This record gives sequence, C-alpha cells and structure tokens, in this order.
Amino acid sequence: MKEKCVIGIDIGGTHMRSALVDRKGTVLAFRKAHSESRQGPDSLAHRLAQQCLALLADAGLPSHFLCAVGLGVAGKLDPASGSVIFSPNLPSLAGFPLAVKLQDALQVPVVLENDANVFGLGEAWLGNARNLPHWIGVTLGTGVGGCFFAHGRLWEGDRLGFSGEIGHVIVDPEGPECACGQKGCLEAHASATALVKGIDLARKEGRALSPLLNEALHAGKLTARIVHQAAVQGDPTARGLFSRMGWALALALSNLFTFLGISTAVIGGGVAASWDQFAPPMENYIRRVPSMLDPHRTRIHRSELGDMAAVFGAASLAWQRAEGR
Repeated sequence: MKEKCVIGIDIGGTHMRSALVDRKGTVLAFRKAHSESRQGPDSLAHRLAQQCLALLADAGLPSHFLCAVGLGVAGKLDPASGSVIFSPNLPSLAGFPLAVKLQDALQVPVVLENDANVFGLGEAWLGNARNLPHWIGVTLGTGVGGCFFAHGRLWEGDRLGFSGEIGHVIVDPEGPECACGQKGCLEAHASATALVKGIDLARKEGRALSPLLNEALHAGKLTARIVHQAAVQGDPTARGLFSRMGWALALALSNLFTFLGISTAVIGGGVAASWDQFAPPMENYIRRVPSMLDPHRTRIHRSELGDMAAVFGAASLAWQRAEGR
C-alpha cells in the first residue's frame, strides 16, 4: 500500500525546485524550473500549483495522497498569514500571500518559511548537521541566506519575520551596494550576483578578462558557474573575486562564532560548488583572525545535500504541519 507524502519547494532568485518526499526522506519525484518572478506573483503561484500536481502525476499518485506542502522563500516573511513581506531577490512577491494562494489551489496545508531556515532544517534532518547541537547555516545562491540552530532547534528570535540573516551583516561599510539597500553586506561579496557584478565592473574599468568571461559577458550569459570556471583556468579577476568572497565569509562567521561561543557552520547553496576557490582563503583568514576563537576547534562543513537541502527542509516542515507538531 502506498504511503502519504508531502512536497518540499525551494524558491530562489533564479530557480525553484520541488520534490515529492515520503516520511523517510525518499524523493519520489523531482522538478526544477526557472522562478520567472518578473511575470508576477499570481503567475508564480499558478505555476507552483501545476508543478505540485505534476509531481504527483510523475509518481503515479492521486492528489489525496498529498498531505501538506512546505515552501521555502528568500526574504522577510509573515508565516502566520502565509505572506512574503519583502524579498530582495524576488521583489515582485512583496506583500503577496503566496502560501494562501497555493493552499487554495491544492486544498492541503501549506507552510511558509525562509529559504535559509529550510536549508537548515534539511541539513538537520538528512545532512551534515545531523546531531549537531549548535551551528550556523549559510546558503550561497543568487543572494546569501543564513540560519542558526541552538540545542538542535531552529532559532526564531522574536518572530519578526526574519532571523539568522547573515547575508545582510555588513563586512565592509564602504563595500559594494547590496540589493537590500545597504553597502558592504556579506551578500554583496559572496553571492552569485556579487560574482557576476564583480566581473562586469572589471570590464567597465578596462581590466583584462579571459576569453571565456568576455564571451559570456558579450552574450549576456555570464553566471557564477562561468566565473568559477574562469577562476579554475587562472583568470586573475575571477580568482580575486573568490578570494574576496572567502575573506567576507570568514569575517562574518568568525564574528558570529566569537559572539555566540560556537565553532561550527554548514555552507550550502548553488555557489558552494565553487568551494575549491573560496574555501582556502576563508579557512586561511579564520586561522589568522585575532579573536578569542580557537581556529583548531572551528569546523566549517560543506553541505552534503547540495541544491536539495532546502527542498528536504521544506518537506520536513510540511511533515511537521501534517503531523501537528
């Protein structure tokens, strides 16, 4: 007899990923599509509903086998009303009751949470944070998200609609502008957006770039993955951007480690695929930082779930709702 299932959805600034998941975390069906948030929030809600139905069809399950949906979205949220208050990388969703719209379309409970928080829930359920009591999570994607777990539980602060927003910790007050309106945020140094903007700025300043970067810029197809490829091939500008990224991550994490008195972080997200380029300068700075932090006790892990961490976390949240927890 087939068992009930849930759907976990991760909506990022570029892609939305969704999976039909059973109680053990087994993926029964998976889909990935472009977010295309510029088409408007109603269009996004409709496409999400269609994607959920398609997942059930892919798994050969009728709709009544679905018992809940977990939804991870970047930005400041109001989970109680199911609305997105503000999202730097998904501006069209501001003030939109996304969870309510999806719930009406699917007729099952839909729970909304910050995408970095669901990343953390996924890592705590099935990933590198299993059995870790205290740790910081960082997601590197279109933007930079974060979460904090204390005594094995997600820290929610005063329930202001956000918590653990490490991406908007300022590491350089004179640094690049961030999508949130501030200058020098970690996100302005360590995100896919920051890498692409850094290459574009180098071109405008007349700095020499590798043919790979020039061709991608000319075609309007430059991505963080291409910047990583250029860095691996030795492009000095690309390597410099990853070095800056590693420094910024180390600065933000070392400050939080020192403040909280903890020593462990897990880093994931699409840009974490560039680990070989930003991790060495990050680890070097952590070793040299003049603070109370003991570098020999510091542990910074790469997510073992990759792009699926937030999807699994959203599914975990859906199971909590379905089981009344």
